[in-house]
Amino acid sequence: MAEKGAREIHKIIAVVIKDNEFLMVRKKGKDIWTSLGGKPESGETEEQALRREIKEELGCEADVIRKLGDFTDKAIFDDAMVRLSAYLVDLHGELRISDPELEEFMFVPKDYRAKGVKLPPSIENQIIPFCVHERLLNW
Repeated sequence: MAEKGAREIHKIIAVVIKDNEFLMVRKKGKDIWTSLGGKPESGETEEQALRREIKEELGCEADVIRKLGDFTDKAIFDDAMVRLSAYLVDLHGELRISDPELEEFMFVPKDYRAKGVKLPPSIENQIIPFCVHERLLNW
């Protein structure tokens, strides 16, 4: 639930898990890793927006497996609340940065904090615990 009077940003994100690690991307000039995905365009369904964002950001195709849920927390780069509609996704094809705003991508391991990887509160406090609870991640 958004804080009273707070602006809400709606993003559709991909939860991609491979070898017990979680895919994240990093924007140029930022030290915090964020989720793959973005805002839906007018008339797009959440799944259409997600497939488009994945193609734009990593240049690959995606199979949307299922919606995991909606998660709300403080936005990391804006003075707003962010509502993340999270989908479990399989990616197909070579992953390569195809969005000029992105610097890199990585599969984040369980010991990410020890490696100095910074994640947004919404991912750390909600998405990862959800994935652990659902046994998508064995952390």
